[in-house]
Amino acid sequence: MPVRELSAEDALAYRQLSAGAFGGVVDPDDPTSSAPLGAGQTAIGIDSAGLPGGADGVLAAGARIRHDEVALGGGRARCGGIGGLAVHPAHRGEGLFGQLITGVIARCAEERMALSMLYPSNPAIYRRHGYQVVARGQTLVVPLLDLQRLRAVPGRTTVPVTAATMPRLRALYTELTAADNAMLRREGPLFPDGLPGDGWQAMLLVDEDGRDRGYLSWTRRSGDGPGLEVHEVLGRDRTDLQALLHVLGSWSTVTEQVRLRVRTEDPVLDVLPGAGARPAPGPVPLVMMRVIDTAQALSARPAPAGLAGALRLVVEDDTVPAGTCRAAGAYEVVAADGRVDVGTVPAGSPAPQRGEVRLDVHAASLLLVGGRSLSDARRLGLRAEGDADAAALLDALLAGPRPSVLDAF
Repeated sequence: MPVRELSAEDALAYRQLSAGAFGGVVDPDDPTSSAPLGAGQTAIGIDSAGLPGGADGVLAAGARIRHDEVALGGGRARCGGIGGLAVHPAHRGEGLFGQLITGVIARCAEERMALSMLYPSNPAIYRRHGYQVVARGQTLVVPLLDLQRLRAVPGRTTVPVTAATMPRLRALYTELTAADNAMLRREGPLFPDGLPGDGWQAMLLVDEDGRDRGYLSWTRRSGDGPGLEVHEVLGRDRTDLQALLHVLGSWSTVTEQVRLRVRTEDPVLDVLPGAGARPAPGPVPLVMMRVIDTAQALSARPAPAGLAGALRLVVEDDTVPAGTCRAAGAYEVVAADGRVDVGTVPAGSPAPQRGEVRLDVHAASLLLVGGRSLSDARRLGLRAEGDADAAALLDALLAGPRPSVLDAF
């Protein structure tokens, strides 16, 4: 059966499919159950009717594609965030997952997305279709007694975040994570204006000149275990992070420890005092990404200052049918004057006079997100071969912090 775009008339059937896979109850008589699935997303699916044992009005498989953007070392790229991918129990084992994920990749290509991202419960089934683990979520349990060792920072004031000041926090997030790799750009309609809700709170850090220096966001939980979930601690410099952690230590009057979510190479890790922090118990969330359009992924990021050179990049992809997306191919990559220009090499072109790098799709998906080297890819058993000069140029072009993602969907 073909993969098709779902319409508003399919909303109820998709919600029933999703609830059956991930939990929840959908009341067909509730008008919200048939409401459109939301702006900034494309839903696709496969009908049950026409399949052996199928039924009208039922979806055999479905998924949502978010129209996100992610940071790429000072640039940004369009990224298809995949959520709610499910196959109806009556139709499992019929090859529908492969058809659906191939349809997802093809639709991301049609939407001119450079990358795709998802959070797998079973990485192996996505890896077969070219997705590669690029990041792991990190949450620490931090004793508040450790934070009490930090001194207050003169000239810094914290103020509560309200609906009126929320735009300042969003602007800080965008600015302070711009040089990261893979961090979502939190913009509408997927990230609407206003406070997030569900107990979310935050404070801004302001200096004597009234300039916003950073922020701290959290949710206060009840029950056993760490009662404070700290979502983000972002600051312009080490002093700002110290000021925010000092304020966080004031919760010691009501709880002994906090859960602190951090990026892969988060500067806050170097400011935490003491050795009491430990990884939070439970599974470690994985982030998988896939290159959809190699040329877009390369040209989306600026070239590092002073970097100049050229190479031919060849990407091989046998995980999806040819033509599904724009990952595979040969590309001429030129870095100069802070830009990366990428051209497609026609089939049958002569061997390049400049250096060449060859990657399989998994190595390309790992490396083009940034923050990893060809030697990293080889250590993972991925194909990443090239002339020494070309490999060094590509490594320099894609340098930066290792990918991190602080959002989930």
